[in-house]
Amino acid sequence: MLHKSGPSGEAALEGEGGKGEEGLSSTSDNLQGYRNGTASGNVRHGSGRRDGTCSLRSRSNGHPILEVGLWTRRVDSVEANSLTGAQRWEGVGMSGGEVSGSGVALSVEGKIQNADAVSTSKIANSALLFVAKVIVILAAKTFATSAWPYFRVLSLANLKVRPLAVLVPSPVKVAAKPFAMFSTPMLVLSLAAPVVRRSFPDLWRTLRYWRRLLPIYAGYMRTKYEARNKSPERREELWAERHEWGGEKVYRLVLEMSGFYVKSAQVLASKGDFMPHAWTMRLSKLFDDAPPRPFAEVAQSIEHQLQVSAEGEALLASGPVKELFKAVFREVEETALASASIAQVHRAILKDGTPVVVKVQHLGMDIVMHSDLRNIGWVAKFLRKQLPFDLTPVVKEIQTTIPLEFDFLREVSFMNTIGSNLKRNGVVDIVCPRPWKELCAPQLIVMERLDGVPFTQIINPQSGPHIRAKVPMAVKAFARLVEAYGPMIFIDGVFHADPHPGNLLLLEDGRMGLLDFGQSKVLDEQTRKQLAQVVVALAGGDVDSIVEAVTDAGMIFKDVDGGMPDKDAVVKMAYIMFDTRFIAEALVSPMCDDHMVRKTPLASFNQALWLVVRALVIMRGLANMLQVDLSAVNLWQPYAKAVLEGKANPIPVNL
Repeated sequence: MLHKSGPSGEAALEGEGGKGEEGLSSTSDNLQGYRNGTASGNVRHGSGRRDGTCSLRSRSNGHPILEVGLWTRRVDSVEANSLTGAQRWEGVGMSGGEVSGSGVALSVEGKIQNADAVSTSKIANSALLFVAKVIVILAAKTFATSAWPYFRVLSLANLKVRPLAVLVPSPVKVAAKPFAMFSTPMLVLSLAAPVVRRSFPDLWRTLRYWRRLLPIYAGYMRTKYEARNKSPERREELWAERHEWGGEKVYRLVLEMSGFYVKSAQVLASKGDFMPHAWTMRLSKLFDDAPPRPFAEVAQSIEHQLQVSAEGEALLASGPVKELFKAVFREVEETALASASIAQVHRAILKDGTPVVVKVQHLGMDIVMHSDLRNIGWVAKFLRKQLPFDLTPVVKEIQTTIPLEFDFLREVSFMNTIGSNLKRNGVVDIVCPRPWKELCAPQLIVMERLDGVPFTQIINPQSGPHIRAKVPMAVKAFARLVEAYGPMIFIDGVFHADPHPGNLLLLEDGRMGLLDFGQSKVLDEQTRKQLAQVVVALAGGDVDSIVEAVTDAGMIFKDVDGGMPDKDAVVKMAYIMFDTRFIAEALVSPMCDDHMVRKTPLASFNQALWLVVRALVIMRGLANMLQVDLSAVNLWQPYAKAVLEGKANPIPVNL
């Protein structure tokens, strides 16, 4: 009999009892020896009665728990409603009792709790604990890469799997005991990884990116903290070591991730004026040496794209063609001439013997790029407190322009337009390859082959003497390229926005070959006039005119307190952004506390001018590598004045 005394009356359990799983054949005053037992009968509570089954279990502290299952409540022998769920009577003490095969009789003091609420609370706590363990595992994998294999093995060694238990030596089992709590979540993560990789490639790529980025960030924050109170010599040593480590880490990250990160690395590699030398040396390999795709995949892509090209459709219409690939090309070299973020390039020979270059888009890269662009947006928010300017407008422009690069027919149009515009303006020193439009498709470009020395080799200090002897010729070609951007931007309103060394060739006759028109932009009249005012003001050197022109162009600077900035600081920032001349302040990284932009933050940025600024940033970096001081402002001034005087007459671009 179970009794409970309280203000609501007396409850009693009556009826037959049965043995539990471990048996209830003994008697004990405190019931500590009992585990489970069940009894059927009824509970009387005042004038009411509940019928059903109940069970008796013991907690780890020895206190029994009486669990009442599904009951029917009766009041004055009249059946009312059924109670769903269960109630739990937890004993906190007892005055003695007896459990046997014939019945249950004990008295307890305790409380009744809703079993559903208890179960929900336990599930929530268990879920939170599991999530916490997963976070610890992911943190170990991210920040303790050297110890990660041991952590994983020792965690999995605790699994109660018979074959595994036999194979694991006893010393390992002893060493693995502290990691027992991580065995189940480690198993779940290990099994989930291939599922996520196959079913959610976008999520998988994002996780991989942040897992590699965060340790690099943490490493630099650690060195920044360690170098605070050190001598200048020791600080320099610490940062040199960190840059060597960081350059290799970033290079490996870019190699593994590919996609948009290759483009970002190319910009960083061209910034030898303020990027660490260890970084530029590592990342410069990515200008034209990204990992290529297998040729079998390339050939398949070429075949598919030829089917939707003008000549391919004509060949298919004229009769059955087994392979367009062989019908169009006499030969395509299997070794890639160059490989970049979106596509790779192969030498080829047409059926008529014409040497050409084939640019083929990587399969599935458009999906990858969308993931990368979203990640770069998160990075901009992540670095907002670390950088003295907001990257959001820049990221928005990148997110707008990068997807356009996947339309190769658009790139062909820019290639034709910019090439014809340069000839129309009398610029004969810059050569754009001529595309075979009838063989081009949305993911395939067949173009004229330009033979020359890539600027990536010319600026490489480890190149041989034959290549280094071409530096003076390369300097002249580069100066002509910078000047050619004047009519491109101001007269034509359409320009090549990606002049990094991997896209530049020094031809045998000293001319410059300009490649890869995927990142090209059309500037509207208002933007060109705003930029022209900035260039004319910078060429004149008047402080007030420069500040006014920069402000009118949408570049709003503030001081560190959000007030009016120092005019001289604004002028220096304007030269850094809109000129290629040597400026000592431009050699300092924006991450450094001494950079101009930290003292004069950029509060607002004109998104439409980002690709112009980017092209200038790349060209200043290349000028630094070639050790030449060149002013784009002075070269562009006549073309900027033509825009302001209404003499520019750009030809509409048909995209």
